[in-house]
Amino acid sequence: MIRFQIGKTRVELRFSFFAVLLLMAEISRSDRGLLCVLACLLHETGHLCGFVLSGQMPRAVILESSGMRIRPRNHPLPGFWEVLILLAGPTVNLACGWIFWELGLPISAWIHLFLAVFNLLPLAPLDGGQLFRIAATRFCGLRTGYVLSRTVHWCTFLLLTAAGLFLFLKTGNFTLLLTVFCLSMN
Repeated sequence: MIRFQIGKTRVELRFSFFAVLLLMAEISRSDRGLLCVLACLLHETGHLCGFVLSGQMPRAVILESSGMRIRPRNHPLPGFWEVLILLAGPTVNLACGWIFWELGLPISAWIHLFLAVFNLLPLAPLDGGQLFRIAATRFCGLRTGYVLSRTVHWCTFLLLTAAGLFLFLKTGNFTLLLTVFCLSMN
């Protein structure tokens, strides 16, 4: 693991991040793998911009197998800012998708649009899972909201695993299974 500081923010680059990057590059053998990585970096830059808008700097930025994890300095963040920061990443991808579509670059556009939608799935490590937890605990109470968010997480996880197995058995493509595995590590 590589660690360093940028101001008061700790940055960690974990081995698993580089392993997944190399695996993606080997699997794709095209520029699409690089486009996916760039889309992910723009997504996370959106979250960092959300932090800056909120007047806070993150305590840590960690690059790991499932992407980038940003740890807030003050947790929990005030509700409005937490939602804004969580929505900032998918919003950047939606904006980039629209821009690339208008520029006549449909592959880049679809990568960004897919990443935005995927990140809004109600899986706990993703933006959508955290947004679902916030909404569920606000409207159903802390205990019921937590149980509801975990139940929805596991149902979504099982559906994605089944879809990944189906995709692998039909086409030999195991990227969805790999993605689900990486998400299960967090």
